[in-house]
Amino acid sequence: MPAPERRIAAIDIGTNSIHMIVAELRRNGGGYRVVDKEKEMVQLGLSSLGGAPMSEEAIERGVAAIARMAEVARGWQAEEIVAVATSAVREAPNRREFLKRVKDAADVRVKVISGEEEADYIYRAVRAAVELDEASTLLCVDIGGGSVEMIVGTSREIYFTASEPLGSLRLAQRFQLDGTARPQNVEACRRYVADHLRKAAKRVLLLGFDTCVGTSGTIQTLAGLAGPSDAAVPLRTLTHDTLQELVATLSRSTLQQRVEKMGIDAKRARNIVAGAVVLDQVMRSLRIPSLLACSAAIREGIIESRIAGGTQRSGKLRRKSALGLVNRSDCDKRHAQHVAMLALRIFDQTRMLHALPDDSREVLEHAALLHETGMHVSDRGYHKHTYYLVRHANLRGFTEEQLILVANVARYHRKSPPSDGHPNLEELTPAQRGDVQKLAAILRIAEALDRSHKQSVRDVAVRMSRGVRFNVRTRTDAAVEIAAAMKRAKYFASLFETKVRIEAS
Repeated sequence: MPAPERRIAAIDIGTNSIHMIVAELRRNGGGYRVVDKEKEMVQLGLSSLGGAPMSEEAIERGVAAIARMAEVARGWQAEEIVAVATSAVREAPNRREFLKRVKDAADVRVKVISGEEEADYIYRAVRAAVELDEASTLLCVDIGGGSVEMIVGTSREIYFTASEPLGSLRLAQRFQLDGTARPQNVEACRRYVADHLRKAAKRVLLLGFDTCVGTSGTIQTLAGLAGPSDAAVPLRTLTHDTLQELVATLSRSTLQQRVEKMGIDAKRARNIVAGAVVLDQVMRSLRIPSLLACSAAIREGIIESRIAGGTQRSGKLRRKSALGLVNRSDCDKRHAQHVAMLALRIFDQTRMLHALPDDSREVLEHAALLHETGMHVSDRGYHKHTYYLVRHANLRGFTEEQLILVANVARYHRKSPPSDGHPNLEELTPAQRGDVQKLAAILRIAEALDRSHKQSVRDVAVRMSRGVRFNVRTRTDAAVEIAAAMKRAKYFASLFETKVRIEAS
């Protein structure tokens, strides 16, 4: 009897809507089929974008929607529920509260993804939905509630991604475009979008593209308004000329007219003018005569990522991004890589002591690679500069949560250990603080074992019997390294409540 097909649920927690698909993965790499879909316009970002916290009402709507979707997914016996959150949650100062309440109510752990990772998921979905020949270059434009993503790539690789805070819900609130739009507000919104697009548009035009695909509910709605909808056609054409006519019609209409005469969902009707203005300006700035509206989005990209072994690929992308920052910071790359190797050797040999999951191993590796990047700013207090650079580097492949952890671990490779009075620790949960403490304790020893940057210590073996003994294997005299490591090991000994010895082999 053949084994049952695997099922995975993907939940996209957007600024405007929350979507879920349940996909059945076909055996032998045969792709997948969607067995169920759920959507709810929760509007997490309503009145909260731009640094304000998510409202209690929005949090309650979001938690309830995700809990219902998780129940549906489990009804399909989904092996895994992958949930990601974008702009609204990413920017909210109370995002930790939201994530905790989702975990408590739905038993779903939500990943807050960066704009770069959001773009990567979108492009994966579009690349699978649109047939591209080897020579074609594709531009993908996604207009969400909080941000706009633009991606340029081919069937094989991505050349450029940009994420701009120009989402339809964000701009509808900023320029009061939810009702009948005043002409001066429409024009102010257009100028604002043009200013924010200028830098990215230059890059996109320099790269060039053959085809443009638009995703998201906003673009789907506009394409539907442009002509009769045919459910059998997965891609519909929207010309810039038609879009300009739609902008004029929509901006003159009342909210009631959009709902009753145009058949637009009541919640989307509040944001559609802003979304249309944004798309109009994108097409102006990038000289796009027409685009294909595609229904593929982040949720399909998550499934594609799982099928393609996305975790492994993302890991390679993260390492490439980290090494890119090392190179840009003029760090001693050989030292960084050697410290990373020593740190991972200690991590692997002390698993019974620290009891950290495999995800923490990668956090430690990247913190070790990046620990000296702050010297690019100044050699005084450079560990603090390292924290700032890594935290705000927007490295490709990293989630917001991963960057926070890597930045904090790297920051504590020297000087004082983590302390409750340090402001950089405030955005961490108690569990994450514990992880940072353990990883920093390991990194402090590993960094000290290459104090002279000469790789005098070639390896380290760890034995845990009557304390922890680090048996240092050397190439040349390593007295400086051993002395430094003994000093740094005091924190390790205190944290794990054990005795530590460091000996040269």
